[in-house]
Amino acid sequence: MTPPEEAKRPTVLIVDDDHVMRMLEQETLTQFDFEVSVAADGEEALALLTGQPPDLILLDVDMPGVDGFAVCRHIRQRWDMSEVPVIMVTGMDDIESINQAYQSGASDFISKPINWPILGHRARYVLRSAQEARQLRELEEKQAAIVRAMPDMIFLMNRYGVHLDYKAGFGAEPYVPANDFLGRKVSEVLPGDVAEIILRGVERASECGDLQSVVYQLSMPDGIHHYEGRIAPSGPETVVMVVRDITLQKLNEEKIRRLAYFDTLTGMPNRESFLEKLDLELLRASRAKRQVALLFLDLDGFKRVNDTLGHSAGDYLLQAVAGRLKEKLRAGDLLTRPALEKTGLHLARLGGDEFTVVLPDLDGTQTVSMVAERLQALLGRPFRIGGQEITVTASIGIAIFPEDGDDAASLLKHADTAMYHAKDQGRNNWQLYNRSLTAETMARIRLENDLRKGLERDEFRLLYQPQVRADDGTIVGLEALIRWQHPEHGVVSPAQFIPVAEDSGLIVAIGDWVLRTACRQLCSWQATGLETPRVAVNVSARQLRAHDFLGSVAAIIAETGIEPGQVELELTESILMEPEARRIDGFHRLRALGVHFSIDDFGTGYSSLSYVKRFPIGMLKIDQSFVRGLPGNADDAGITTAIIAMAHSLGLEVIAEGVETRAQLDFLRRANCQKIQGYLFSRPRPPDEVEQLLRQGSIRPPP
Repeated sequence: MTPPEEAKRPTVLIVDDDHVMRMLEQETLTQFDFEVSVAADGEEALALLTGQPPDLILLDVDMPGVDGFAVCRHIRQRWDMSEVPVIMVTGMDDIESINQAYQSGASDFISKPINWPILGHRARYVLRSAQEARQLRELEEKQAAIVRAMPDMIFLMNRYGVHLDYKAGFGAEPYVPANDFLGRKVSEVLPGDVAEIILRGVERASECGDLQSVVYQLSMPDGIHHYEGRIAPSGPETVVMVVRDITLQKLNEEKIRRLAYFDTLTGMPNRESFLEKLDLELLRASRAKRQVALLFLDLDGFKRVNDTLGHSAGDYLLQAVAGRLKEKLRAGDLLTRPALEKTGLHLARLGGDEFTVVLPDLDGTQTVSMVAERLQALLGRPFRIGGQEITVTASIGIAIFPEDGDDAASLLKHADTAMYHAKDQGRNNWQLYNRSLTAETMARIRLENDLRKGLERDEFRLLYQPQVRADDGTIVGLEALIRWQHPEHGVVSPAQFIPVAEDSGLIVAIGDWVLRTACRQLCSWQATGLETPRVAVNVSARQLRAHDFLGSVAAIIAETGIEPGQVELELTESILMEPEARRIDGFHRLRALGVHFSIDDFGTGYSSLSYVKRFPIGMLKIDQSFVRGLPGNADDAGITTAIIAMAHSLGLEVIAEGVETRAQLDFLRRANCQKIQGYLFSRPRPPDEVEQLLRQGSIRPPP
């Protein structure tokens, strides 16, 4: 194996027709650690050069045939001086010969007679110079490649900002053609404010000797462009400024910022942006010792729009609401304040159908009430969606800094609490926060937790209230009514826990439990040989919207083995206002199975006879609010009589609930009401007592 030092020996080709000269040159260069090869004339040299070239060529000029000048010109056609340096050896010392040697491509020349001790050093020097030139050329090529690959512009300037040179990177174009700024000062080419920024950076780089960074923007034919410049000293009198167009980066940063801080549907600030900026606004208000009001808006009945018209319609409604609010909450309106103009806090969408409005520098609750009422008036005007007019209202909760919270999170939480109180008060109103609402909210949360535990611990019970024929008191049906036996609070009224179950979604699990328990109870009575009427179970709109609720009804009937004809589902009138085709088909499939349907509390909602006809309804229940005024209240008497007549004309059964007096019963009998339910015949009873009534078959009202 060749040692590394031998592998690194430079090679030299000696071309000379004089045998003695070749021998002496070879001996001398060998002593200087060259690996030597020789050629006796130009033809032999050119033949050897068809292969790998040597590191150096020592070339005699005066040779027969092809002389040294011709050989050198041939060499230069293939290699430059840095690749294959050539030292020409000549006995001619006239200037013309020397010029001809250099014109032929010689790197150096030596005159005869040769100073032999100098020859080796001369060869080493020429070889080293060629290597340095080659390295310098490679470095320049690398630098040029880097410049071509970089998306940057490189300017060479003197310390006074005069452009001396320019290099363009890949895809980079100067703000003006290079010929228009080379030799000119920055201030003569660029706008004054931009030139001042750059000249300040040039000055600091020259004086401090370190890197400076500048950022500026220029108006270009295709719009505003953003640039970042890095200025570095390059000698005592010049600097290099590397400039990159960062317009795309700025646009991407803006997109990311909008995605992070703005709602994509409405373009409003989102929750994250709102909370951050609200904290800053509260800090400013704290220093100025001023109040800030936060209004929390929630659209009433928005879910109904989504469920009936689809999510695209719901999205369009949210955009329309946002557009109306943004249009009206601008300069010149009540909501405009200097702080809002600066921070853009006047409006945000927190998610879903929730919006917030901030009023800084508050001068009293009178302003808050005016703004809340104005917001409700704005939203009260109809919106047109897909050719339909949709009217929405808003429940608004209001919290005031610093009384109701000293930071954004707590203020928002309390405004949210006040908003829920507004919903509890009937919706489409506004409420100010007070501490008692938090206690109510916590009680509501505890009640929801207890409801979940109650389901797990089987704390619920069913009572059954008989439904009888008006003429003879025969029991023709039962209504299943849920009761909650709380381990600490005793019996909890459905009026307390059903709304919480609706809001939390627990009503779905509770509804399944009621239906399953009622069906099992009927099966239990039937197993003893008892004849049972059909049982009515209340169904809420929230249950019906649950995934495959109607399918779960059929599954429970099949699971318990009850006859479908003994099950009646009592629907609220609000369900009839959501005539989704898939849902109506489900009702008809259950009716074909044998399940009965009735409308509970008929006359108190927004029923339409066209909707009643589309659903497989078999019975109308007259609400007790009408029965209670019978027979003395003329309005109640007229409404009740009309409902009964309408039911008969549609071929529907009718039952009056809440009957408590003989006079009410007599009126209903005269009006031809077929069925009765109420305390006059029986209160809701536990299963064992109902069993005794079923064995009797009928209930006699007191005289």
